[in-house]
Amino acid sequence: MITPDAPPGVPVAPLQSPPAALVTLERPGFSAGLKAVLGGYGYLFRTPDLWPLALVPTGIALVLVVVLGIVGVKLAPLLVALILKDPGTGALWTVLGVVLQVLSVVVMLVAALATSFALAKPLAGPALERMVRRAEADLGAPTWPEVSFFGDMWRALQSSLVALAFTLPIIVALGVLSLLFAPMSIVAFPLQLAVTALAGAWDLCDCPLSIRGVPVGERIDFVRRNIGAVMGFGFGLALLSFLPCALLIVLPAGVLGAARLVVTLERWEATKKLPR
Repeated sequence: MITPDAPPGVPVAPLQSPPAALVTLERPGFSAGLKAVLGGYGYLFRTPDLWPLALVPTGIALVLVVVLGIVGVKLAPLLVALILKDPGTGALWTVLGVVLQVLSVVVMLVAALATSFALAKPLAGPALERMVRRAEADLGAPTWPEVSFFGDMWRALQSSLVALAFTLPIIVALGVLSLLFAPMSIVAFPLQLAVTALAGAWDLCDCPLSIRGVPVGERIDFVRRNIGAVMGFGFGLALLSFLPCALLIVLPAGVLGAARLVVTLERWEATKKLPR
């Protein structure tokens, strides 16, 4: 169970034993992660006073997606030219060049999407933190000590760097395989989305965890202990990524869903400390 690492002299609300009606009797698993994603979207739609805050991460992410997407599309032909240094002539080479152009654009757009959402989270950290605190208060979770603006951005940046370090090498490797062997794209593209969603699940779940003030290593350990639920959360994000309207608000709705999931997981872990 996670305990906060608060600054000296700052009172910390301990993780209290939840009411019996709120205790999860079985370890939350894959289905709990899926429900948390839908719960986050539902909570956002039912709470209109959070909509102005939700516009902050959504707007930042959209700007980054557009800018990085344009840069990626412009770089895609250069990538193809690097691979086909001495293109031949004939219909086969023409078809191959077109296929590589399309695949390179897809790779660049997926990388731009992953990078944009990873960077938007720390840039919109204060807004996301306020949303998480509101959601946790409605769930009856303890009130955690306030975090400074730069402290919040630094913790969010740590999380995003971990996600990028895991995501980008795999996305690039799958993209290169697709470029070198076109049929591989049938498998590579869904895998790229899945890896991006899993990294996004970690990044979003880390937001409510970072508010507790614990080091990044302990946050990683918490996710590892509850990997089934986090994978379900990531799978739900991957499914929703195919719905453009849902993708637009994935950051605010996702972080609200992550807050619900983290509170559920903490309550389950708290049952280990309760007398039986």
